[in-house]
Amino acid sequence: MLGKSNFVLVLISVLFIGLIIAGCQQQKQAEAPKPAEPVAAPQTQTVTEPAPQATTQPPAQIGKGSTDPTSQAAVPTEAKLSLQQGMNYLRSHDYDNAIKEFTVAIQKYPSYDVAYSNRAVAYMQQNKFNKALDDLKKAEEINPNNPTVHYNFVALYSLQKQLDRALDSLDRALELGFNNYDALRTDTDLNNVRKHPEFKKILEKHKVFIMK
Repeated sequence: MLGKSNFVLVLISVLFIGLIIAGCQQQKQAEAPKPAEPVAAPQTQTVTEPAPQATTQPPAQIGKGSTDPTSQAAVPTEAKLSLQQGMNYLRSHDYDNAIKEFTVAIQKYPSYDVAYSNRAVAYMQQNKFNKALDDLKKAEEINPNNPTVHYNFVALYSLQKQLDRALDSLDRALELGFNNYDALRTDTDLNNVRKHPEFKKILEKHKVFIMK
């Protein structure tokens, strides 16, 4: 049998060895590589493109030649390019340069009814109504069946508060097939004639119904 002192020494030795073993296990656990944490996938941000804002085109014939097929085929390329450049200036409200380009187009092709019509639009924006009237008359003389020319007469006469003439031109424009109904509804040049009770009647005559 062991004495008490020997028994105590054995007990202490057992406890000491146990502590050493426990310490080694904790060290191994601490040194063991930790499993990698899952990496969250990058969130995809959806970018919504802003809706294009509606723009009101001027009461003009944009980027086109004469409505007469024979004349259209005869228009030189240089005249068409000047017309298009004039339209670009017209959209940016640079009326002086627009007039210059339309004038060049007319010089290159004197029978260019659309160039006269669009130059008239530029003159209207500058309140040069007499010059606008001269150009529209010339455009009508070249091609009396161009509906946009007659629409531009509507705008000119409306600005001058010659409402009876404006209504007659409206009737003629629709008869020839004018179909830019947004312009009929929103073009500020038509504000005066649009208030006339006959305006709606003429639209209904041609089965045109526009929402305010």
